[in-house]
This record gives sequence, structure tokens and C-alpha cells, in this order.
Amino acid sequence: MNKKQYTLHLISDARKTPLRLTISSFFAKALLILLFLFIVAIIIGAIYLIPRARQYNDLVAENERLIVDRLKVTQILSDYNKIRQMDQYIRSVLGADLNIASLDSQYIDSLFIPLGIANHTKEKSVEISYLDNVPIYPPVEGYITQGFVDDHILFQDNHYGVDIAAPEGVPIHASASGMVVFSNWTYDLGYTVILYHPNGYFTIYGHNQRNIVEEHQYLKRGDIIGFLGNTGISQGPHLHFEIWREGKPIDPQSMIYSYRRTDISVNNYGG
Repeated sequence: MNKKQYTLHLISDARKTPLRLTISSFFAKALLILLFLFIVAIIIGAIYLIPRARQYNDLVAENERLIVDRLKVTQILSDYNKIRQMDQYIRSVLGADLNIASLDSQYIDSLFIPLGIANHTKEKSVEISYLDNVPIYPPVEGYITQGFVDDHILFQDNHYGVDIAAPEGVPIHASASGMVVFSNWTYDLGYTVILYHPNGYFTIYGHNQRNIVEEHQYLKRGDIIGFLGNTGISQGPHLHFEIWREGKPIDPQSMIYSYRRTDISVNNYGG
């Protein structure tokens, strides 16, 4: 009994005689079945894997969103801890004998400073106008070399104030009337002064050459608090100036208009 066979003729320009390949019908059928099974496996694999590949991409995107959200939560917790520590420190510095009056009035605020802090005698009431409490007076005249940044996920990349370049040794003035709650050295800002102003404002003055005010001292707007320097982590003489209200940083250029006209930083205000 003769077995059925298939012969393939492969013709080439380089050969005079064609190349013949003879296979049995059984082998040909087996080859066709394997080819069919291979194609079916590819189709089934595509149907099975493509949705899972899309699901994997969705999981990767969701994981990235979770990482970003976690970083935001970490920043919020870090900011909260900073605010809480600052609040505790300020309360400990002001002390129980310091009585700051209510700030309900829209026009007149009273800051009661017991003279017992200085001479242990009678209490004195100092009345200051509403505008005197708002930090709108430029602490130094100079050029803004680095502006306010508060939009980065990592709080280390933010810059919660402005850097004002000016000659070393020029006087630094209080931006508003208020109380000195800190006047000392810090690692980052060198000699630093923090003032508390009624209406919930705080102003911070850093990198000073030296401070000439003391804690619990009351200042009027424009009073000299120190002299511009290059102390702490600094690359040149300048004042690092911050404004905070109710635990949130405020761009000083939004409060002090003259600083908008002297901005030479990369993130130029409004431009």
C-alpha cells in the first residue's frame, strides 16, 4: 500500500534544478494541526492577557496616585506638626502673664503688655491702629532674588517667603507693630527674629548679621530689629522674610506692593 506524500518544489534563480522537499501526508496534517493550535493559542492568549495588561496599567496609575496622595498627606502632617510646635513655643515664650486683648474691633486693637516683664510695676495698655498690625511695610529696600513658592508636593522644595538682596549691615525694620516672640540663632536662618502681630499675623526675619531686640519687647512698625547679614545657610547678604497668618504662609509680594517692582527672581511675580 503506497503512502500519500506531498512534494514541495523550491525554485531559486541561483539553482538550475529546483529543490524538492517530500513529506508524508501524516506529517503534513500534523504540521497543519500544530499551526492551527498555535494560532488558537495566540488568540486565546490575547483575549486573556490584554484585559489584564490594561488592568495592570490601571493599577500602576492608581499606585502612582496613591504615592502622590501619601506625599501630600505627609506634607500636611509635617506642616501641622510645625504649626503646633510654633504655637506651643510662642505660648511658652509669651507666658501666662501676657494678656493680649480680643481682636474683634475692625479699627482699633489693644495690646496689653504688663510692665512687670520689665520693671514688675503696673500694667500699661498700648493702643495701635488696625493698619499698624498688618505687615505691609517693607523691612528693607532691595531686590527680590528668590520669590515665594508653596505649590510643591515635597515641603523641602517650597520657599515660604522672599529673599531680599541688599548691602550687608543695612537696618531691618519691623513690617508691622507687634511683639518679639523669638530673637536668637537658628541653624537654617542664622540670627532670626519672629514678631507676633494682632489679627493672627507672624513675620519672620532671617540671616541677620545681628539682632538688637529681645523677646517680649513691643515694637512699632518701622522700628529697627537688627541688621541685614549672611548668617546661617546663605549664599550672600540678604534678608529672608516670611509672613504667616493662622498657620498659613502668605506671599509677602501680595502684601508689600513695592516688592513686585523690584523682583528679579526666576519666578518673577506676575510674569
